[in-house]
Amino acid sequence: MEFVSVTRDAGLLTIAIDRPQGHNSLNRALRLELRRAFEEAAEQCVVKQDADADPNGTDDATADPGPVRAVLLKGGKKVFCTGQDLKEHLTEMTEPSAMGKVDTEYNPMVAALAAIPVPVVAAINGAAAGAGWSLALNCDFRVAARSASFKAAFPSIGLATDCGISYLLPQLVGPAKALQLLFDDQPISAESALELGLVTQVADGDDADAAAEEFARRLASGPTGSYREIKAIVKDAAAMLAVADLEGGAQKRLVNSADHREAVEAFLNKRAPRFTGR
Repeated sequence: MEFVSVTRDAGLLTIAIDRPQGHNSLNRALRLELRRAFEEAAEQCVVKQDADADPNGTDDATADPGPVRAVLLKGGKKVFCTGQDLKEHLTEMTEPSAMGKVDTEYNPMVAALAAIPVPVVAAINGAAAGAGWSLALNCDFRVAARSASFKAAFPSIGLATDCGISYLLPQLVGPAKALQLLFDDQPISAESALELGLVTQVADGDDADAAAEEFARRLASGPTGSYREIKAIVKDAAAMLAVADLEGGAQKRLVNSADHREAVEAFLNKRAPRFTGR
């Protein structure tokens, strides 16, 4: 994969987003690679039954490390993920496929993440914005660097929410506060996010990777069966995906709006948008 790396150390699987030239923004290639990485992670969480064991009777741990027991998702040292690649998006806006991009690419990506049955920890350095924030909220735990920040970004580009954030955010802060955060669309600091319950932990310093990995390793050495069952009960993936479908419909209605086109062009030209409500 070009923009995603996957490494395995015993029961911990690490998925790293690596597209620094685009500030880890989600171009089409990255979306598809993340979906593939999440799907493969879920497959590696399957506990082998006796019938699936090595027919040669080999119990060598190097031959079979066993199932994945926790997953760590991280971005770069300076940015987690800035959401949709707006440069790519602008070139695609006139294409019919742009109308259904949320349904065909974004939602399958987060559905694959939601299908991972073991704990998923996000390490967040720098900005998590738009679909990047949605991606972080789809993880079970979030460890943020002190320099981390969170921003909805959807109203700023004249679009609706995506990737299930309309479900996930109210679950954490309540509907009224969720609307305020989405409508105000101001950056949320790591400390404020901790106070709101949006992150699990704020790491010392500007690098969350070590603290997030330590947290994930503790989970990877815990009672995995218990974690799997509790996660399945507590996290209603079906409800989140149903809301994500509604978001996809809203995106289709807005993607060709005058306000959205104005917002994208203003962003790329580094000026304030002039919204007309159309």
